[in-house]
Amino acid sequence: MIELGCCDAGVATAERDAYLKKVEQTTRLPLSEVADSSDRIKLHGHAPDAQQPMTVADMQRGLAAAGFYPGGNMDGICGYRTLAAMRLFQEYVRSREKQPIVPDGRFGPISQKHLKRWVDEHLATEWAPTIARWQAGTLQGTQYAAWLALLEAVKTRYTANPTPMLQKVNAFNSASDTRKIAGWNFASAGNVHLIGIRRSEASGKFDDVFVLLVKGLVFKFQGTTEPGASENPLGAPFLVHGQHDYHFGWHQRRYLALRPQGTGVLVVRSKGDLRLDDVDVERGLEANATINIHWGGKGLKFDVKNWSEGCQVVNGSLYLDEKNTLVDCTAFAAANNGEVAANPLKTRAAYNVLADLVTALAGDLPGGSVKYTLLAEKDLDLAPALRQGLADSRKKVSERLA
Repeated sequence: MIELGCCDAGVATAERDAYLKKVEQTTRLPLSEVADSSDRIKLHGHAPDAQQPMTVADMQRGLAAAGFYPGGNMDGICGYRTLAAMRLFQEYVRSREKQPIVPDGRFGPISQKHLKRWVDEHLATEWAPTIARWQAGTLQGTQYAAWLALLEAVKTRYTANPTPMLQKVNAFNSASDTRKIAGWNFASAGNVHLIGIRRSEASGKFDDVFVLLVKGLVFKFQGTTEPGASENPLGAPFLVHGQHDYHFGWHQRRYLALRPQGTGVLVVRSKGDLRLDDVDVERGLEANATINIHWGGKGLKFDVKNWSEGCQVVNGSLYLDEKNTLVDCTAFAAANNGEVAANPLKTRAAYNVLADLVTALAGDLPGGSVKYTLLAEKDLDLAPALRQGLADSRKKVSERLA
C-alpha cells in the first residue's frame, strides 16, 4: 500500500529531511505543531511485493503520464502533491469510469492495477484537450473564458463606481492580502482562480457557490461565504468583496486548506447579528489572518453555525465537474474530522477534489498561490449566460437533495 509518507528504499535521509523542510516552509508551520492525525506526514519505508508491485517513483511516473501529476518530482517520496495526484486519479476512475473505488489516497492493488491499465493503454483524461487549448491560448468562446471576461467586467464596473465597501478597501493603508481594485489580476497564464459567489441575503445555509478556474477547466462547489457564529464582541467577520491572495497552510493545525498569504484578508464586522449592512461597513475594515478556505463537512442541508466564523467553507457532498455534470460524493463524505480519523473509507470528498485540482493539476504553475475573488450575486447580471448556468446548477443540486 502506497500512502502519504511512503518512501522508496533508495531515498536518502538528507532527501527526506529536505522534503520535510520544504513542507514547513510552504505551510509556514513546524510539523511538530500539527495535530497528530492522518494528515500529518510521517515518512517511512515502502517495499513493493507481488500483489502491489509499484514503487512510489513508479506510481509518480504513471500519474504524470496519465496527466494527474504534471511537472511533479519523481523523487520516491509520497508527499502532499503526490497524495493529491493519487486521489485525483482515484476520483476520476470512480466518477468517470464508474469503478468501485474510494478516492482516499491509499494506493493499494486495485488503484495500482487501474494506473497500470492507464499507462499500458496510453489513456488520457477527457479534459486533456482543454488543457492543451489553455496552454496554446485558444480558449475563446468557452465557459472558462466567459468567467474571466466576467471578472474583468466586474473590475471595470467597480473601478468606475466602487461600492462603499470597496472604497474602504482602496483607502486601507496597512498591509493585507486583499487587493485594491486596481491590483485585481485575472490573467489566465500561470494562475489559478477561485470565485466565491455570495447570495444577496444571508441564510445561514451552505447555499453559496465556488467556481474553480484551473488550466482552462471550470469546476463548481457548494458551500458558504458567510459566518455562522462568532463569540467576538465586535461582531462576526464578513470577508470583503474583491480579490484576495491565498496559499496552502494548515487549518486549525489539522489539515491543509487555503490560508491568507501574508498578514490577513480584510473583513467587516457585523455588530449584533449575522447580516452585513451599510452601518457595519461604515465602521471600517480590519485585516484577519484566520479567514481560511476550508472544509465544511457534508454541508448542503445543514446550518453553517460553528463551521464558519467568517471562513469560506466548502462542503463535501458533491461538486459539478468541467462538463457541468453533478458528481455525488455522499457515499464516502465524512461529517466531521472525527469521522475522517476513525473511518478510512470516509474522506473530505468534494473538498478534496478542489484541493487536489489546485495541488496536483496546477502544481507546476509558478507562485503556488490561489487568487480568490468574492463576488456579490448581483455581479452575475453582467453575464446573463453564466447567471443562468449557475441557476441550472442550483436546480441540479436541489433535485438531488429532494
